[in-house]
Amino acid sequence: MTINAANDSHQLLFWSAEFKDPAIEQAYQLHVQPDTVRFLRISLFVWAGLLLFFVPADLAFLALSEGFFVIAGLRVTHAALLVWLARQVSRRPDWASNGWPVTIIALLGYPMYLVYPSYDPELATVSLGVMMLMFLSMYVFIPNRLMLTNLIALVGIVGVVTGLVLLDVPVTGIVLTILTLCWPAMLGYVAAQRVNIGSRRSFVLLQQAASVNLILEQEISRRKELEEELNRQALIDPLTGLSNRRHYEMLFEREHDRCRRHDSALTLGMIDLDHFKRINDTYGHDFGDQVLKFMAEILQQPLRHSDILGRFGGEEFILILPDTDIAQAQAVAERMRLSLEQDAVIRNGNAVKVTATFALTQVRAEDADIQECIRRADQALYEGKRAGRNRVALADAA
Repeated sequence: MTINAANDSHQLLFWSAEFKDPAIEQAYQLHVQPDTVRFLRISLFVWAGLLLFFVPADLAFLALSEGFFVIAGLRVTHAALLVWLARQVSRRPDWASNGWPVTIIALLGYPMYLVYPSYDPELATVSLGVMMLMFLSMYVFIPNRLMLTNLIALVGIVGVVTGLVLLDVPVTGIVLTILTLCWPAMLGYVAAQRVNIGSRRSFVLLQQAASVNLILEQEISRRKELEEELNRQALIDPLTGLSNRRHYEMLFEREHDRCRRHDSALTLGMIDLDHFKRINDTYGHDFGDQVLKFMAEILQQPLRHSDILGRFGGEEFILILPDTDIAQAQAVAERMRLSLEQDAVIRNGNAVKVTATFALTQVRAEDADIQECIRRADQALYEGKRAGRNRVALADAA
């Protein structure tokens, strides 16, 4: 017989109140193991303390008789076993989850209860009451597997009945004793079953919540990655991987403000690929795209991390050099120009040479925006093209 766990996600066995799937049950036991160990140790120490607490009562009832020493010896021995087990489960937490160690120790405590009436028949009622209390305590206060607790109760009932039979107690007395012992066992079983089922259902809900949280975290992470990619795409030219207009204009404003505050130089350049229309007409637009990507790679090589290279449009590029005056920028542009001139794009095993014309302008503090700088650089670029291309032109000298 099984019952459904929370949201019918896991099946629970009715009688044992454990998961039908051994793997899920093991996961549950590992999850609750720290709490099981802590509660079991407390219970075992309390149990041992109660056993020793009643030694003076035994002395009052039995005096210094043989029965007192036998029962006292059994009490002390059982208490020692309980303390030993409490210490062991700290080192072996799997013993707490397994259940058999505490079951065996509990069964070893029965001789004391069973021999008690043989030394003083008048204490049979007290012994029976203690046995009932023990049954209830085993189910409610001692962490253990439910079916193993049932075994402890069954062995206790069988032991008491066996003792009554040996003492020739009438059948009615035996039946009454069985009924008396069964009701705390049944009450304890129902209470323990409810606690075990509730605990496992909570575990299922916790696992489901953890699974949902993991899915949400993965979705949030995926959305963040998507957002970052979208932001990147919104700021990056898809062909060359360089900054697009929106990005380099934003970076220019930032660097322009910084350079004005620190009174440092800032240079803007424009780069135009020479005879790009001829390349497209001769080799096709696909090769033209390859040339633009090749050019972007070459132009980035001499740049610092703080330098900005963007695609202006078509075959034109924008260069922004923070903390760089016009002379320093001319040296950087010359290295770029030479790198392009000395390298080549390979097409079908043949090298295709490409060159570019560069134009530079010093950014002024009074420049309102990037467009004023671009206008000066564009004029210098025009002069450089007219002068023969493949050169570096300076706007201030144009």
